[in-house]
Amino acid sequence: MKAIIEPKELKRIIDNTKRFIGNEQTAMGYIHLEIDADKMTIRAVALDGSRISVEYAKIRDADESFSCYIKPVIPKITKYTYQAIIELEDNKVLIQANDSIIGYVQPTIDFYDVDTVINKEMEKEIVRTIGVNAKYLKDALDSVRDNTQTRDIIKIDVRNPKEPLIIRTMDMTDCQKT
Repeated sequence: MKAIIEPKELKRIIDNTKRFIGNEQTAMGYIHLEIDADKMTIRAVALDGSRISVEYAKIRDADESFSCYIKPVIPKITKYTYQAIIELEDNKVLIQANDSIIGYVQPTIDFYDVDTVINKEMEKEIVRTIGVNAKYLKDALDSVRDNTQTRDIIKIDVRNPKEPLIIRTMDMTDCQKT
């Protein structure tokens, strides 16, 4: 089974999911790739027990649908890399980008049913939706780290769509009140 994908798209979906990998000894230690030959898409899923990341990309070609597990290390992608190939054979997956190949023996595990978890959350009523500049939000969240506590807890205040978000750190006593 083989799929061909744009190298930059493969790099993007791996980079966007790798921070969500959990325990190395379970299914959470892998990124689960699902190739859909009918829709010509690839889906990358990673989770760590508290967070889930799901990324999608188009693929150029696939001979059939399949799924596989990889670690978040892929061959080096440069501007000269013209394609990436994901090939599953027996219990091994090989990822090739130009002359570089990285392979992974497939674990004998079942991946978590993240669709059920996501669908259950999507059925809940939306209380509030906000839209923000992702870069500004990331910068703000990075700046509120509190190294004196075991968890970085913040509070985000939203007033109306045209007003700024107010982001503040909270101590654990604030968390117990809300």
